[in-house]
Amino acid sequence: MVSTKFIATQQSDGSETITLLRERPGGLFKRASSETVPVSEWPKVAPEAGQAALALARSFDQEGQILEEVGGVILPPHIAAQLDEADAFALGLPPATPLTLQLNSSGSLAEGSITVNPKWVRRGGVPVRADIVGARVREGGRVSRIPEPVFSVFQAAQAVKSASEPDERRAAFAELRALLGDKLGAGIEADGFLERIRIAYAANFSLNAKTDHGRFDFDPVLFSRHVGETSDGGLVDEHEASLLTPQDTAHFQRRFRSQEGGRRSYLLSDGTLLFLDPLLGKALDIVRAKQASSSQEKREFLRSPQRILREELKLDASGDDAAADRLFIETQQFSERVSGIEVWQKPVLPWIKPKPNSWLPESFGLRIGDPPDARHIALAPGEAEILVGSLETAIKGGDETVAWRDESIPATTATLQATRGIADLERQIAAEAGDQSRSDHEREPVEIFFLQVGENFEQLDYARLPRPTSAEEPFEVPALPQGLKSEPKPHQRDAFAWLTEAWGRKLPGVLLADDMGLGKTFQALMFLLWLRSNSAHPKPVLIVAPTGLLKNWQAELAQHVEAGLMGPVIEAFGTNLRSYRLESGSDIRGGTSRLDSGEWEDAGIVLTTYETMRDYHMSFARIPFDAIVYDEIQKLKNPASQMTRAAKALNGRLQIAMTGTPVENRLQDLWSIADTVYPGFLGSSREFESSYPANDLAGLEDLQRRLVERDDELPPFMLRRMKDEILTGLPEKTARKYAVEMPPAQAQAYDMVLARARALRESGEQGAMLKVLHMLRGTSLHPSAPRGVTDIDAYVAQSARLKKTFEILAEVKQRGEKALLFCEDLEMQAFLAMAIQERFDLRHRPMCISGKVAGHKRQEMVNAFQSSPSAFDVLILSPKAGGVGLTITAANNVIHLSRWWNPAVEDQATDRAYRIGQTRPVTIHIPMAIHPDEAIGPSSFDQRLDALMERKRSLSRGLLMPPESERDVEDLLADVLDGKRAERPDQSVAAPETEPQSSQDRTSYSIEPPAPTEPQVSHQRLNVSASESSPPAPEDTATPSPTGTESTRSKGKPEEIASAQLDRPSVRRPILSVRTPVEAAEARASYVQRVVFEQHGPRDWIIFEQYARDANIALLEIQDPYCCADGQARGRLVNFISRFGQLASQIAAVHVVTFDADSVQTREPESTNDQRKDLEDRWNRMLASVQLHLAQKSRRSVGDLHDRFVKARLANGDSVIWDLGRGIDGVMSARWSCVVNAFYDRASPNSPLMH
Repeated sequence: MVSTKFIATQQSDGSETITLLRERPGGLFKRASSETVPVSEWPKVAPEAGQAALALARSFDQEGQILEEVGGVILPPHIAAQLDEADAFALGLPPATPLTLQLNSSGSLAEGSITVNPKWVRRGGVPVRADIVGARVREGGRVSRIPEPVFSVFQAAQAVKSASEPDERRAAFAELRALLGDKLGAGIEADGFLERIRIAYAANFSLNAKTDHGRFDFDPVLFSRHVGETSDGGLVDEHEASLLTPQDTAHFQRRFRSQEGGRRSYLLSDGTLLFLDPLLGKALDIVRAKQASSSQEKREFLRSPQRILREELKLDASGDDAAADRLFIETQQFSERVSGIEVWQKPVLPWIKPKPNSWLPESFGLRIGDPPDARHIALAPGEAEILVGSLETAIKGGDETVAWRDESIPATTATLQATRGIADLERQIAAEAGDQSRSDHEREPVEIFFLQVGENFEQLDYARLPRPTSAEEPFEVPALPQGLKSEPKPHQRDAFAWLTEAWGRKLPGVLLADDMGLGKTFQALMFLLWLRSNSAHPKPVLIVAPTGLLKNWQAELAQHVEAGLMGPVIEAFGTNLRSYRLESGSDIRGGTSRLDSGEWEDAGIVLTTYETMRDYHMSFARIPFDAIVYDEIQKLKNPASQMTRAAKALNGRLQIAMTGTPVENRLQDLWSIADTVYPGFLGSSREFESSYPANDLAGLEDLQRRLVERDDELPPFMLRRMKDEILTGLPEKTARKYAVEMPPAQAQAYDMVLARARALRESGEQGAMLKVLHMLRGTSLHPSAPRGVTDIDAYVAQSARLKKTFEILAEVKQRGEKALLFCEDLEMQAFLAMAIQERFDLRHRPMCISGKVAGHKRQEMVNAFQSSPSAFDVLILSPKAGGVGLTITAANNVIHLSRWWNPAVEDQATDRAYRIGQTRPVTIHIPMAIHPDEAIGPSSFDQRLDALMERKRSLSRGLLMPPESERDVEDLLADVLDGKRAERPDQSVAAPETEPQSSQDRTSYSIEPPAPTEPQVSHQRLNVSASESSPPAPEDTATPSPTGTESTRSKGKPEEIASAQLDRPSVRRPILSVRTPVEAAEARASYVQRVVFEQHGPRDWIIFEQYARDANIALLEIQDPYCCADGQARGRLVNFISRFGQLASQIAAVHVVTFDADSVQTREPESTNDQRKDLEDRWNRMLASVQLHLAQKSRRSVGDLHDRFVKARLANGDSVIWDLGRGIDGVMSARWSCVVNAFYDRASPNSPLMH
């Protein structure tokens, strides 16, 4: 299907260029494409809503400033700002900003010295750094639009600020005051002084539904259009996403009830002037009218507010089915409240665990702080009421915090409001429980407006089982139907055979889960044509799809099937529903069929949207369909949604689910889809959840076999083929994995991480194990960061992966080929570019593509690499930034130096080279660092990560596991630290029997030791002398074991992987009689110390002093993401280092790694340069003689800096590492508790321990 849509592109002067794109979808052998439609053709092909929006924009243009060019229309910023949200959306403009404009003034109007300082704040007045260009504001990676009147007020405030003469300032301020009007009251004093004015803009809303003495009621809750579904498809949390604070929301709701309709602005209690989007204002007029209506009318409004808004505001006129869904936001709270008043009985599924937002445990109660430092405090029933009293007392007494168990809770108004909310919720639940005990005659009758279906949640209530014929005869695939205009490909013929057998064996439903681009729509049309051609009395077919795909179905029907053979096509959606209405309203609003579906009985195909099917499911349920096709059925992934319940009420002989991603967030998505089209196939929801937990990989493999294998005479439920299995013509692809023994320095560092892991695990620190994981991952790449490297060869020799990578590149150069090198760390990327140029004597340094490189620049770099005449070249890329959307077929070698635990990311990166256009065999190289100790080696991080990825790759390919899971960290750490599921190398990468490798893919595995010339270090337990702070450690020494055997390489069938043993040097490291890798490492690692600084308790520096006193510190490294976040944090940092300087005999240099200004939130926004300059000023006053290197990182490029540590590199080569649970702030301020773990890393056996 060819579609058109408007897009808006901002120019450097702030103007908006509106262009119309014509988009053509891709197919099996063609790419998706788009082209710009000339303005002269817009009246014929442009969407109606966009044309209406352009007409409105032209009506605003009194001075002829809108320019029309051949390819588009240019709108000045002030015109773009005047559009309401619906018109802005139609033209592709960004949504209205959720930020609030705050104005403060200084100076005197009478004296002409007045000035206005505009700044942008978040809800509650938290300042942000915002970049303004034209009518757009950019903040924190988001782009939004500044609507009127906020835009004019901001421009006027800027004019006052920039005015240079007194009269000019007075005139500009008069214009600003005129714009603000008389709504502000006491906000402007007699002299014109602005005490503090805030201006906000609301674009959509939800409803706060409630009961009051048995009566239904509701109030509006306001949002901006930035709000929509969460990233995992869930409902929005009203408390987190609402535009106003709880206090301002309550104030607005009181003002809203007390005033008449038609208002488009409100002055709130904190001086905020709130403006409403015009369409939102009309919607709220309907809400106000419903507030004054009867209880019955209120209930009807709550059942389907989107439908009533669509009808009363005539939103159907534009043909945009989603307009009402953008205007009204269905929040978690709305869904729960509506459930509570029995308008829509949403099922409660307690065994379906919510997907966490991170790998850290999810808890409930109060959340204090912002991620990644948020603390969760669980409150047991009744505790919220107690905490409310403690908070009220503390606030009245001026106390900053309240002690609660072992936590410190801020004594602020926000905390009090949040706690009151929990207490109110508990009372409400108790009250509702009491209400339920009332006798039936006291209750208000509740009408059910959904057809009752067997939901199979707790137990299997309803199952449609196949009805096999009496004799199990072999199935003969019928001939293709007459009337096909296209010749199906072999895999499409297979799908036709599968569907016809499912029909013949009377299966209730099937799942067609082919990869994108394999022609699922054509395959379904082949079957539907056969079905109609071979039925004496054919019934209609229902096709349910997202609005944007329905035209595609019609286009493919015309492309592949002779006209008329499928019978009449009915468009039962949008404005076409008017032709079939029996009465106004929808089925779920009135409780009866509102459409004359009898007119569809003679149709061939009925097309509808998911939303229409939901709202009119009673009408659709009256028709017995031969087949029902659900395209993109992941819309029904939530088993508790109204849409899924409506679909289960429909009547179809065979139901065909179509999607490439039936598992998007969790495995219950698959259950919901299967139970819709084949009830009972996967049992009940509870049984499914308990039978197939996400961490039971063997169980998931059994489930996969159940889905894709035949059941005696029955065809499989799911058909799933991938493009790389179907597409022919691509060359061979070989994956080579190299298990390389860690050099001594890397093995020592790895031992230290394992030893630190136990202390961190026992510390109870939030995120401690995630910190361990990042340390393991970093050390497995290299034991130290590539800073100040002068000897490239020596640095490379310290890393198993780097050493092997350069050997691979040498072979690539010898063959005259090019390579892609994927590495995530930006510092390592820079080092690799320098080292590769020097090692291989290249004329130009290899280019690096990371998230910091703009999109158009990336393509320019790829073009240069593709067209380079050099036989050998290397392009270095980040796996995510360079792994999507680029074609780099000039390279036929792909090296994955660093890996992520999402196999899809790695596969996408590999596909940059292995894709259509590649003419040479492609080799994928994966070097892995393996610890030399046999107690640790099989559980080395790289080994276990590879095993995890292979398991996940197999299961996610079968669609049974999301590519990333909250269990990844837990499983991986159990493998690495505890030695769980330790396998031989050949086992770790073997593909499951259910998923044999493609004939084009070959995997070989080699195991390699360090070069024989490398010196070997005999690890011994460090002898720690007894003292008050350091009790003695055992003095046992392990005995070396015999040498190993030579390595082998794989030879044999493509899917076989040769078994091999790790080669050992002549001097073996000791094999210790220990049970786990951690214990093996602790037998060699230094003594570990731990201290807990209690909240409001003293800070005893002995854990620092015992190692730092009189020490000659060559380099003091500090990593703390927030140690430069504000002035107080920088002051604590300088004081911390100064105290170290007083203890040590010398500190030669200090290296600080922290977040930049854009990555932290502070009360007063600063730039990165501001932070650096302030730190340098403080440094020069107290530590001028010490060299400082400050590295400020962006959260967008490096993610979270999980490790918070101080590392002292001593002049004798030893190192001391202190892990700081709460960073420098936790040590220097008693406001928080803080855990400190200290580790002494001895460089050589002869180095004396510090006293």
